[in-house]
Amino acid sequence: MRTVAAAIITFLVSVPAFAQVDGHASVIVDVLPDVDEAPGRQSVVEARVRLFAERHDELGPHLRLNIAGYVDGLLADRGVLSGDGTTTEVIVRPADLYLDIVTPHLDVRLGAARLVWGRLDEFQPTDVVNPLDLSRFLMEGRSEARLPVGLVRARAFLPRSTTLEAVVVPHFRRGRFDQLDEPSSPFNLADPTGSAPRSTVTTEPTGVASLQGGLRLTTTTARVDWSVSAYRGRRAFPISTLATNAQSQALVIRESFPRFTMIGGDFETVRGLWGVRGEVAAFVDDELQSTRLVRGVPGRSLTAGIGVDRKAGDYRIAANALWGWSGGDEEVERTDISFVLAADRSFARETRTLRVFGVYDPADATAFARVIGAVSVRENVWLEGSAGVFTGSSLDVIGRLTRRDFLYARLKVFF
Repeated sequence: MRTVAAAIITFLVSVPAFAQVDGHASVIVDVLPDVDEAPGRQSVVEARVRLFAERHDELGPHLRLNIAGYVDGLLADRGVLSGDGTTTEVIVRPADLYLDIVTPHLDVRLGAARLVWGRLDEFQPTDVVNPLDLSRFLMEGRSEARLPVGLVRARAFLPRSTTLEAVVVPHFRRGRFDQLDEPSSPFNLADPTGSAPRSTVTTEPTGVASLQGGLRLTTTTARVDWSVSAYRGRRAFPISTLATNAQSQALVIRESFPRFTMIGGDFETVRGLWGVRGEVAAFVDDELQSTRLVRGVPGRSLTAGIGVDRKAGDYRIAANALWGWSGGDEEVERTDISFVLAADRSFARETRTLRVFGVYDPADATAFARVIGAVSVRENVWLEGSAGVFTGSSLDVIGRLTRRDFLYARLKVFF
């Protein structure tokens, strides 16, 4: 895979000047100060570098080619998280790399791509095709966090604005807490025991066992855009089970990626100046992480949300409420509700932007808030700053990141 990705990057950056190549280079310096003076303080300072390039080609009236890839680099002081003063890594990865075959009534996509299912902001229950990079989700948002997967996607365009979409993912790709030196990452939540490091055995599905796929029907009725979907896949983040090594009798954590079946639906409409959206996903066959013991428990879950948004001129504001339930066994029985707020504002002819995002769970008293401000210092050059704050402590993702507040500054150059 690295060889293929390196070839893609080399091709993209060496094509003639007249080729349709877009991309950016960025340097980001982030700090996780961990201001809590309690034992186990883990301050982190990092520099992350990215070179991204993408090329679009039309090979005729029915063929379109997209080639994209990136190189990421890390230089960090992750202290006790890494067991060493300095952490470095460089990765080379393909991004959206696919061929589209387009006709008036049918299109087919072959390759690695990102598909967006669902309509709510950031937390989209039916958006299950692509795994996420948690670090990028927290610092930049869901659209930047989706990881491409190899797939075959076909869409049939039917009468009355109806589209039937079928997708097959032949090879499993797991989600990442961080693509850059994940074991030492401050966003790594792999040890659910919260104890000292121990041996971890990870079993990723291969062959036929890794096959995933689903269907989505989208249409419009009485000015309401709506869809229904079904997907048979595997959990992108592992379920952990505490077990004993048969030979050494030492405790180990076994990570697995169990199958799930999701049935979902969503809608979107406009009422006056406001947009109204809703989404629901029922995981009718699933395996959930126990909150009492380190093991997976067969169960079911349901997540439903409703949201409103308003866009006028240079600003957009959106608010969502999500209700979640999981059950099937007392170890995973849980009901909660979360509130999500997102706002975007541009200034000075879109040379200044401000984005605010927040989520609050009243049941666990946990919250996460992030603000991102960016300034165009000259054509195609942006300077960006951000801060993220976690509050509360619980077993959910936000609660387990309670000491991972961050600040970052980034210089981004587009070409």
